[in-house]
Amino acid sequence: MDPSLLQDFLTESGELIEQLDADLVKLESSESDEAQELCNGCFRALHTIKGAASFLGLTAVTTFAHAAEDALNRLRKGEVGVTEEVMDALLQSADVVKGMIEQLSAGEEAHEGPKELIDRLHAIAEQAAGAPAATPNDQAPAGAQQPQEEDKSGTPLNLGPQKLDLLEFMVTDLSDASKQIVESADGLLNDATIEESAQHIHEVCQEMEKTAEFFELDQLTSLVKVLTGVAVKINALSGESIKEVAIRIKAAMHLIDLQADALNDLRALSWPLDTFCARLTSLADGGALEDSVKGRHNNDITHVLALDGVMQASEQAPQPQPEQPQAKAPAFDDKAAKPEAPSNNEDEQGQGEKSGASAAKPIAEQTIRVEVSRLESLLNLVGQLVLNKNRILALTRNIKDLSIPQEVGEDFAGAAGDLDHLMSELQVSVMRTRMQPLAKLFDRYPRVIRDMARMTNKKINLDIVGKDTEVDKSVLEQLADPLVHILRNSSDHGIESPEDRAKAGKPEAGTIRLEAEHQGSHVRVAITDDGKGLDREVLGAKAIEKGMTTPEKLEQMPDEDVFGFIFGAGFSTAKVVSDLSGRGVGMDVVRTNINKLNGTINVMSKKGQGTTIEILIPLTVAIMPAMVVGVGSHMYSIPLQSIVEIVRPEPEEVRSVSGHPVMKLRDIVLPLVDMRKRLDETRVEGGGRFAVVVAVGGQRVGLCVDKLIGQQEIVIKPLDDSYTQGGPFSGATIQEDGNVCLILDVVQLIRSNNKPGTKETRAAA
Repeated sequence: MDPSLLQDFLTESGELIEQLDADLVKLESSESDEAQELCNGCFRALHTIKGAASFLGLTAVTTFAHAAEDALNRLRKGEVGVTEEVMDALLQSADVVKGMIEQLSAGEEAHEGPKELIDRLHAIAEQAAGAPAATPNDQAPAGAQQPQEEDKSGTPLNLGPQKLDLLEFMVTDLSDASKQIVESADGLLNDATIEESAQHIHEVCQEMEKTAEFFELDQLTSLVKVLTGVAVKINALSGESIKEVAIRIKAAMHLIDLQADALNDLRALSWPLDTFCARLTSLADGGALEDSVKGRHNNDITHVLALDGVMQASEQAPQPQPEQPQAKAPAFDDKAAKPEAPSNNEDEQGQGEKSGASAAKPIAEQTIRVEVSRLESLLNLVGQLVLNKNRILALTRNIKDLSIPQEVGEDFAGAAGDLDHLMSELQVSVMRTRMQPLAKLFDRYPRVIRDMARMTNKKINLDIVGKDTEVDKSVLEQLADPLVHILRNSSDHGIESPEDRAKAGKPEAGTIRLEAEHQGSHVRVAITDDGKGLDREVLGAKAIEKGMTTPEKLEQMPDEDVFGFIFGAGFSTAKVVSDLSGRGVGMDVVRTNINKLNGTINVMSKKGQGTTIEILIPLTVAIMPAMVVGVGSHMYSIPLQSIVEIVRPEPEEVRSVSGHPVMKLRDIVLPLVDMRKRLDETRVEGGGRFAVVVAVGGQRVGLCVDKLIGQQEIVIKPLDDSYTQGGPFSGATIQEDGNVCLILDVVQLIRSNNKPGTKETRAAA
């Protein structure tokens, strides 16, 4: 098997199975109109995976997907109901197919699907015994009128088993493409949309041409090739010619619809198309129609087909003529690997930037797939450019001290400024290529909540807000597990049973709200439930029992710190260990993963009303702005997003509370951290003292430093875990002079300073 073809299958199938899983969850609670659309989409996704797997000879995937497809087809046609048992089987089927794809991705052979599940799927497919059997025209939309008398004209098809298995997919492909082209044909008559419509017709015809060639339908291939060539010439035509071209494009789509219906019955149709194609091509080349033909169709496609000798004006079906696709199989290549549906990006491409090139110039694709490793390499190179840009800016500043002409110095400064501007734009552009919407994560979670509700016998609704919020790909990947843990925790511990909620005067169905939004250079993700909330007394007692605090310290702690105990390793208030929770490891993993992202996590709760867990993470973890400071004889970087302000405390403003330095900053008492002592640096003569006020969540401290060097873009280089474990460093960067500069871990600095003495300062405030 060609590895590139397998990789294409794995990539496409992975996306389809994610969408299938999400749509199945929506289907379970959707209204009838939306349900039909979702059901058709699910069927098509599964059918696509099955067809491509069959073509590539992936027997295990094909066999299992076929069983699931049969069950889904019964559901799609309304022959079985949307019950919990049916949906459980279909969702488990999606999991099995996903597992098979993961096995193939790992270079393993896909295992056969579980027999018990296959038997359940077969039972669902056979539930409708006595109902009308599935017809070859399954794909017709619900409510579509069927002809009263079936037409059996045409030549029987003789297809191999692989092509026969893909035929239904191809028919749906043709029907969808025909609808799109008819809509775009109307857009040709409007000056504002003609270019966009012509481009769309060209793109869809190109895809249709590949499908027709794969099935060796010679006349259909020839007709679509004519349309493809005509589409790139439409912009150069006059108004009357455009009208004649548009009506003939619609007439061609009528023929394709008839062909699609016949293919459903394993028949191929043929028409005398020479005159029709010749007139269409002549019009596209700027020619004129004969006077006996021009304008006589009255915008009726059947009259057009009659005038061009394709069929009689009264005919609604074509006159069959012998045509038999050749029996030989075509050469297998990338383009023919699987019949491609019209691109999912067609609408997006249609809205793309319009080219000013000649109308006859082929239209290039506007989206491509790029390997992640290439983006990683590109980002790394941009990081090196940022470091060199900083070096050049430093050299430019030093030039002022040299005896060179003023004009030369100004030229250096101007070039350095341009480089700084261009590098900033390049950096932003590269970062955008790595940005992905949180929808890639959030769309998985309705399934998580649905399964949790089933396992706990609860009723839970999930509201999702802000899933279009974008973050860096690396952030997205590391955020996946923490969110799953929090959602499972909210479902199991937060939301009460329907009976308990009724006693508390709440609706039987609990609600979990998953919300995301941008906050400056960070993304805020909040998970809120309307459950029973956290109990300070219960958490405190458990913390004392585990030796995490003392009764005296507990009394001084604010609620947010007591709630923070849930992130302790091995901490759990569950009385019984279940498959879902009780071992005290989930939330500890959450905090660890969020810390790796240089993020923060806070808990807010009211007993009996609910809990909110708020996560604040940076948009990216590769390049970020920082304030470079001097402490002793070394320089350190502080992430700019953590800095609130910088003040210069006078010696008399600094006090000590329980042995910890503090200062009065407006209406609060601000804890101070002497970075000389923290970093074991020696005092430098002549240095001033500055307090860099940093904040994480609702906590603030002032980091006392000797010098402020200035703001820079820094490229984060990871350090060995032995250097970063417990802080105070999260990584390193390279300075303008080539020396290494350590990056301070603000989260760990605040946490290490978060001691009982600090609580007393709050009380004093």
